[in-house]
Amino acid sequence: RIKAIESPNKDDDTQWLTYWVVYGVFSIAEFFSDIFLSWFPFYYMLKCGFLLWCMAPSPSNGAELLYHRVIRPFFLKHEAQLDSVVKDLKDKA
Repeated sequence: RIKAIESPNKDDDTQWLTYWVVYGVFSIAEFFSDIFLSWFPFYYMLKCGFLLWCMAPSPSNGAELLYHRVIRPFFLKHEAQLDSVVKDLKDKA
């Protein structure tokens, strides 16, 4: 999905691709921290608010902000390593 967002062809729905990338990263982080976070009061309400903020149909929604400030720089820095890991996994499969 990140490759589709970074492609020069912008005919696809970039807002939703960006949301799904952010949601995927959030889901992975939540998988490892859910045991601790679920003990915090109002965690699930805050989680719903966060996801609504990421889906908001405005140019400055959460998904755009998080993608451009956190995920995109990390991806661009480690793109070659991630591509080689995906290629290795594909070859093993």
